Amino acid sequence: MKRQVYIYSALFITLALNIPKLFSLRENNPLSHFAPFNLSEVIFQTVLNLIFCLIIFYISDTFKINKVITHLVNLLVLLFFFTIGLSIQKNLYGAGYFLPGRGLGVKLILTVILVLIEVRIVDILRHARMKELENDRLRNANLKAELSLLKGQLQPHFFFNALSSLSGVVREDPAKAQYYINQLSRFFRYSLQKEDTGLVDLKDEINAVNAYAALLKMRHEEGFQLIIDIPEDQQHRRLPHMSFQPLVENALKHNKIPLVLEIRLQDNHVVVKNNLQPVHFPEPGTGIGLANLNERYKILLQQEISINKTNTAFIVTLPLQ
Repeated sequence: MKRQVYIYSALFITLALNIPKLFSLRENNPLSHFAPFNLSEVIFQTVLNLIFCLIIFYISDTFKINKVITHLVNLLVLLFFFTIGLSIQKNLYGAGYFLPGRGLGVKLILTVILVLIEVRIVDILRHARMKELENDRLRNANLKAELSLLKGQLQPHFFFNALSSLSGVVREDPAKAQYYINQLSRFFRYSLQKEDTGLVDLKDEINAVNAYAALLKMRHEEGFQLIIDIPEDQQHRRLPHMSFQPLVENALKHNKIPLVLEIRLQDNHVVVKNNLQPVHFPEPGTGIGLANLNERYKILLQQEISINKTNTAFIVTLPLQ
C-alpha cells in the first residue's frame, strides 16, 4: 500500500513540475523566445525527474530513522543526478539562458522538498492509524473483560432467582418444571459458549431471549410479556452477541409490572420497545448497560444504537449487519 502511494505521488510531483513547460507553446509568450519548447527535452527532463523522485522516495523511507543519513544520501543523489542531467542537457539541448540545464536543478531541489513532505505526511497518517487500531484493540479487550464479568454476575444473580422459583414448580407441576429447566439450560449454554466479542445470527439471539423470557414468566407470570415480530427469512442478519438480554433486564429493572416488551424488525434495524412505568427505586442491575452495549456496536458494526424515550414507551434501535 505504501509503495503504491509513493509511486502515484512520484508521478504527481513529476507532472506538476514539468507541465508548466507546456506554457511556452502559447503564442506571444515571452518565455518562448528565451526557452523554446522542445518535446524531446520535456520528455527527457520528465523521465529523469520521475526516476530521481522514485529514488528519493525509496531513500527517505528506508533511512527515515536516521535523518542525518537520509539528508546526506539525498544530497549525494541530488548532486549525482544534477551533474549527469546537466551534462546530457548541455550536449543535447544546449545550456540554459537563466538557469543551468533550463531549470533542471530547480526541479530536482523542489522534488526533494516535496518528497520529504510527502514521506512525513504518510508517517503521521500511519502512526495515527496504528494508534487508532491499538485503541480499538484495548477497547475490545476491555469489553471482553466486562462481558466475562457480566457472565460471572449473571450466573449467581439470575440462577438463584430461577432456582427459587423452580423449587415451588417442581412440587406442583414436575412437567412444567422440566420445561423451565430446559430453558435455563438453553440460556446459560448460549451465554457461555458464544464468542464474547463476535457477531451472531438474529435467530440465535431470538432463541436465547425466548429462553430468558420463559424464565422471567415463571417469576412474573402474566406480568411479563415478550412479543417478537421478525420474519424467518430475515433472521440470518447479524448483531453483537447478548444484545437483547441487557435490554430485557434494563426494562424489568426500571419499570413496574405488567411489562410488555416488543422486538420488531424495521428496515436495517431491530427496534426493542417496552411500555414505560418507571419505578422510584430500581433494583440493582447485573448487566453491562446501554453504554457498554453501544460501545460494542461501535467497534463491531461501526454504528451506534439509538435510544428514544416518550411519555409511554422506551425504545432502543439496534443496527444490523
